[in-house]
Amino acid sequence: MTRGAYSTKQSNRILSYIETLNGHFTASDIYEHFKNTDTPVGSATIYRQLEKFIQSGLVNRYVIDESTGCCYEFIGDHAHSHGTECYHCKCESCGKLIHLDCDEISHLNSHILSEHNFLINPHKTVFYGLCADCRAKAGIR
Repeated sequence: MTRGAYSTKQSNRILSYIETLNGHFTASDIYEHFKNTDTPVGSATIYRQLEKFIQSGLVNRYVIDESTGCCYEFIGDHAHSHGTECYHCKCESCGKLIHLDCDEISHLNSHILSEHNFLINPHKTVFYGLCADCRAKAGIR
């Protein structure tokens, strides 16, 4: 579903909104955004549109673990969406998911492949730890 394809007012509203988001979001985030507007969008419509956006390559879906629902990321023409590496960090305290855009990880991948004969799946790799906010709250550097 690109901009020129068949679309509805609701799909255009959803797409316009997620384009403004910086980082990851959930379907609930979208629902909450539109809930108190003049034309609210139902959750079934949101999920249906997210699936279309995924199929068209505008959005990525991430399932991090069994205890956390999936989240999404608008990728549009962002470089990381077309590359082979897409890593994330997940805060074990607040659950924040951070997209990791770091060239150093390719060195780690090369090492693991050459020294341990293991190929990492970058689309399913998540590093767990504490985000800066949660470390600050806990007094951890």
